[in-house]
Order: sequence, then structure tokens, then C-alpha cells
Amino acid sequence: MRTLAAPFLDRLDADARLFGEYLVEEIARLSATVEALSQLRQADALSRAERMRIDPLPFIPAARREAAAGPEAMPESGPVAFDVASEDFIGFGWYPAEMTDAGALRWSGAARWATAQLPALGGGALRITLALRAPFGAALDLAAQDIFLDGLKLDLAVLSQDGAVATCQAVAVLPALPAGSRISLLLEGARFDDPATGPRRDIRSLGLGLGWLRIEREG
Repeated sequence: MRTLAAPFLDRLDADARLFGEYLVEEIARLSATVEALSQLRQADALSRAERMRIDPLPFIPAARREAAAGPEAMPESGPVAFDVASEDFIGFGWYPAEMTDAGALRWSGAARWATAQLPALGGGALRITLALRAPFGAALDLAAQDIFLDGLKLDLAVLSQDGAVATCQAVAVLPALPAGSRISLLLEGARFDDPATGPRRDIRSLGLGLGWLRIEREG
């Protein structure tokens, strides 16, 4: 979104540009919230049969659930880490996982937003670490990306660079969440086209690539 707005912001004077950049940030934040609400609305539109197939637990009588529940569940303590080829990876808007010289990778860009589901670890202050890569040999520009954790924009910092892959990290403070809760990582930003020519040219328009991720409690 910032990339699309840049040509218009460049034409503004300094004061107007600051206000314009603030509006872009707010629109990006609201877009992430709307996307999360859209996913909830889609879930609400499911039929009873579809809900039972996906999650039969709410349809089991309370007495039976209580009898089978045992001790109250505790939030996962973390840290939790996995790569994007793992069966633990649950996401939308990604191209299929592929193997690269740096390991497994999924490119975003298959939809406007790319999302990944993560354990909430009870909420609170959470540290998230991502292995990110820009496509087609481009330099990684975090300023051209909007990345959110459950609606909160992440201020990612690059910890290290190993070839084309950057290890990035940020902290987000969420409200307390019950055991078993999931939170969403959302990515949206600049996309790139393959500058190569010829029959081996990649015809996809790709966003950032994600190799692995890790979430843990801060402190």
C-alpha cells in the first residue's frame, strides 16, 4: 500500500507528506483489521453441517465435554518454531512451498494478503522472528511491507543477513488470550516481476518469501 501511495506522497510538501504517511499507515492498519473480520464473517456464514465437519466440539453436549475435559488447559509456554513446509504451517495467500539453497520457502503474492496462523501462547508480550527473503534478487525493503500480528503492525528489525535471507524480529503486546487461541500474521506489500526473459521466466508476481517463523513470550 505504501508503494502504491509513494508517487502521490512525493508530490506533497513536508507537512502534507507527514499527514499523508499517517493516513497510509491508518488505512493499512484498518485493512488488516477488515481482512481479519472478513475471515470471521466467512466463518459465520458456514452451514451447521460445515461447522460440525470443521469443529464438532461446540455441538457436543456440555455435560459430555466437561466429563471428558479433565484438568483446565494451560496456554502453550513456547517458544514455537516451524518452517513453511511443515504440517504445522497453516496459512492463506501463499504459493506452494518450494526448496531453495536456504531451505524451504513460500512466496506471498498469491492473494492480496498472505496470512499464517500461530499459537497465541496466552497473549501478552510476544516476540516473533521471521526468515524473510525478497524475490528475484531484489533487496529486502521492510519499509515497503505492511506486516501485522493480530491487527497490530510489527516494527520489524533485521537481526542478521545470511545471503538473500534476512532474520527479522519484532515484539507485539496483545491482550490476554485463553489457552488454545490462535493469532494471525498478515503480510501485504510490494510485489516483484521476474526481470529475466525467455522460456524459464517466472510469470508469477511475487511478494516476500517466508522460510520459517518462531513465536515466544517476551521476557
